[in-house]
Amino acid sequence: MERVLTKVFGACCDQDDSPQRGRPRCNERNKSILQAATTLFMERGFGGTSMDAVAKEAGVSKQTVYSHFAAKENLFSAAITHKIEDYFPLGDFDTKGDASLEEELTLVATQYSNLLMSEDSMAVFRLLVSEAPKGSQLAEIFWEAGPEVMLRRLIGFLSKWQKKGELNIDNMEKAASFMVHQLKGHLHFELSIGLIDKVSDEELRDSVKDSVSTFLKIYQA
Repeated sequence: MERVLTKVFGACCDQDDSPQRGRPRCNERNKSILQAATTLFMERGFGGTSMDAVAKEAGVSKQTVYSHFAAKENLFSAAITHKIEDYFPLGDFDTKGDASLEEELTLVATQYSNLLMSEDSMAVFRLLVSEAPKGSQLAEIFWEAGPEVMLRRLIGFLSKWQKKGELNIDNMEKAASFMVHQLKGHLHFELSIGLIDKVSDEELRDSVKDSVSTFLKIYQA
């Protein structure tokens, strides 16, 4: 995630930008542009969203949008990363020191589930399904900016507990993917097809509890 954020934000500042209260002005403009882009991508889809429309929604010039994001594909990738950070700020995968493996895994799994079951996540999922007949480019951009990044962060979290001797995992990527699929379960599928419009807090807690329990039965040392 840090690498992605550096790619998105690190080179975007104009030379005349200077820090404001410790943050570059370009970061504030990026935030405005990304919020506008996210809204429009969700409402109009990828093909129906233009850089002109993003600029108007963000209240900036089209030139400003292009100076920060060279193409709409870059903007879509950055919007996915930006939205993930709303649910999973950097550091949330760090171990907390005195908490147990089950406690920390439950916390991570709960936040992960909140992201997976969110309206934003469902909107992006449906957008990708609608765009699928046009080719795989958008799906590849999404995968690299979203699920792939999250999977690597989860692998890093599990690896820390493996080093502590709490887990016994031969294939980290397989184990992390298993955890994600457990968290999705039938609830994610029911949401995606509109069979239900919301997952209750109780349903989410039960799903997380079952997923963590199953994972630990397989992988706990």
